[in-house]
Amino acid sequence: MKDVGTKVMNGLLKRQLALDRFKAKKEAFFLKREQLRKDIEEARIIWEKTLKQLPEQPFS
Repeated sequence: MKDVGTKVMNGLLKRQLALDRFKAKKEAFFLKREQLRKDIEEARIIWEKTLKQLPEQPFS
């Protein structure tokens, strides 16, 4: 029979590794989400500038 202390230690190490992976994925998600928001805002600004350059439409 294995030593109970090593089993507990291995379980805690696995849990810590899983927690670290989760935190890394969460941080990557938040960074990606923020970059996506910036890209959408930039596209909106470009779209508005493009619409201002177009000639007047008769039914606008």
